[in-house]
Amino acid sequence: MTAIVPGTERDGGPSDLNLVYDSWLRSYRKSQPEMRDTDYYAFQRRRIDRLLRGPGYVRIIHPTGAPSVIAAWACLDVAPAVAHYVYVQQEYRRRGFARQLLLGRGVVTHLTEGGKLLKSLMELRYLPHLLDGPL
Repeated sequence: MTAIVPGTERDGGPSDLNLVYDSWLRSYRKSQPEMRDTDYYAFQRRRIDRLLRGPGYVRIIHPTGAPSVIAAWACLDVAPAVAHYVYVQQEYRRRGFARQLLLGRGVVTHLTEGGKLLKSLMELRYLPHLLDGPL
């Protein structure tokens, strides 16, 4: 298991949203191979919009001293156990950034092929139905 490498965390802001949307839409696309591209991009963009306007917020990890360089980000929920998505830039993977962002979380609402290993390592529950609203 790779040790957690401390990075500097900060709240995401408006200037981060282009990268968040782009990386989320592109990386999660592979997890929905049966959807047509037009459907996927339209519906997933609306889902992200709804999360970020409602219960979701973005946390960023950047290399110390370089706050404009996004190494990793997560869309977390105001409910303290829930995370919606985590993404780590290719060159920063396997440094523990995803685990650092998800620390204390127990539930994820999106799952990718790469996220399956993280889910297992962190004993996370995959509950996409939370996206439908409170249970």
